[in-house]
Amino acid sequence: MGFADRYAKQRSERDPEFKKIWEDEKRKDQHELACKIISLRLELEMTQKEFGELVGLKQSYISRLENGEQNITYQLLKEIVRKAGADMDINISLKKSENELVST
Repeated sequence: MGFADRYAKQRSERDPEFKKIWEDEKRKDQHELACKIISLRLELEMTQKEFGELVGLKQSYISRLENGEQNITYQLLKEIVRKAGADMDINISLKKSENELVST
């Protein structure tokens, strides 16, 4: 368990609102990742079994990923994407507040 998960677990125990937000975001992220994996597999015109063979994973693992039931490490995701012949990037940026003026 990484630092963020340990922090979230501790804070969730004393802050029910935080717990709900954390769990909602986690589900949203899992759904988004599942959709991207499904899209990649379908672009390759492969079944889950064929895709699993390509990336070195069992069909059941691919199914759990696509159903949002399986957590995945960044390193494994990167390896799946590489073996599938695709690219991946991560964008991290601060959100701008609605009241903040953007200069042009």
